[in-house]
Amino acid sequence: FPVSLPVSPSMPVGVEDATSSCSITLRVQPQLSIGALKEQVFRELGFPPLAQRWIIGQSLCQDGRSLR
Repeated sequence: FPVSLPVSPSMPVGVEDATSSCSITLRVQPQLSIGALKEQVFRELGFPPLAQRWIIGQSLCQDGRSLR
């Protein structure tokens, strides 16, 4: 019998550095808050949370908002 493991849905998110031409793509879980994503980016890439600005569409996001 095949065994299926639960898979958490994830989505690609593009991250750009406004001061250079650097950009990366992260796979993140959509239920995470912007604050949690800032902490993830800090742990994985070293960008301090206070230096990060997350924009969805044309809206600057607050730390409590999720990606949904």
